[in-house]
Amino acid sequence: MRCSLEWRIYFEANAQALLSIPWQIGPDLNAAEISALSRSISEFQAGESSEGRHLFGLARDYASKTGDLEYLKAIGLFIAEEQRHARDLGRVMTMNGIPLVKTTFTDRAFRRLRHTHRKLEISVGVLITAEIIAKVYYLILREATQSAILRRLCDQILQDEVRHVEFQAEQPARLRSGRGKVLSGVTIALQRFLYFGTVLVVWVFHRAAIRRGGCAFNRWRKLCWFEFERALGTSAPSQSPGAAPALGTPPAGQEPR
Repeated sequence: MRCSLEWRIYFEANAQALLSIPWQIGPDLNAAEISALSRSISEFQAGESSEGRHLFGLARDYASKTGDLEYLKAIGLFIAEEQRHARDLGRVMTMNGIPLVKTTFTDRAFRRLRHTHRKLEISVGVLITAEIIAKVYYLILREATQSAILRRLCDQILQDEVRHVEFQAEQPARLRSGRGKVLSGVTIALQRFLYFGTVLVVWVFHRAAIRRGGCAFNRWRKLCWFEFERALGTSAPSQSPGAAPALGTPPAGQEPR
C-alpha cells in the first residue's frame, strides 16, 4: 500500500496534469442524448458535488489520533477532485440547457449512510461503493454520447476514479488490520451486500442512460462486479496487496473483455 505522503504528492501532481477539454465547441449534446441522459447526468453531478465536511472531519480525527497528517491533506485534495468533477459536469449541463439539481434520492440515501456513525471506516466503505460504481458508469456514459466535450470529460473522470478507488480501498485495509477471519468475513459480506443493492438501485434510476451506452442489465452487473472484485483485492485485509505500481499518470478505465 502507498503511504499518505505518496497519495498527497499524487493528487497535487494530478491537479496540474488534467486533460484538455474542448469547451470552445459549445453545446454539442443532441436532442436524443439530452432526453436519454439529462436525468442520469444530473443525479451523478449532484452526487459529486458534496462538500465533504463529514469525511474531512472524520479524517481530521483519524489524523489527530494517528499522527498521519498527510492523510488529512490527501483527503482534502481528493474532495477537491470530486468537486471538480461536479463543476465540470455542471458546466456541461448548463451549456446544454439541462437544469442543475441540489440533491436526489440516491444522493440523500448515500449521505445518510455515510453519516450514520462517526466512524471513518463506515464512511469510506460507503464512499468506495459509489466510487467503484462511478468507474463503470462513466465508461458507459462515454459510449452513450457523441459529444466531444462529454466524452473527453468522461476520460478525465475515469482516470481520476481509477486512483480514487485505489486510495479509498487502501484505508479500510489499514483500519481492519489485525481483525480475525470471522469479523473480517462479516465486514466483507456487509460491503458486498451494500454494493449489490447499489448496483440494482443505479440500474433502476439510470437504465435509460446505461442502455444507450450499449449495456443491458446482465452486462452492467458483470462490469460492476468485475470492478468490485478488483477493488476488494486491495481492501481485503487477508490478502497481500503486493507491489503497488508507481503513481504516475492515472491509467484510463478498463473493462473485462
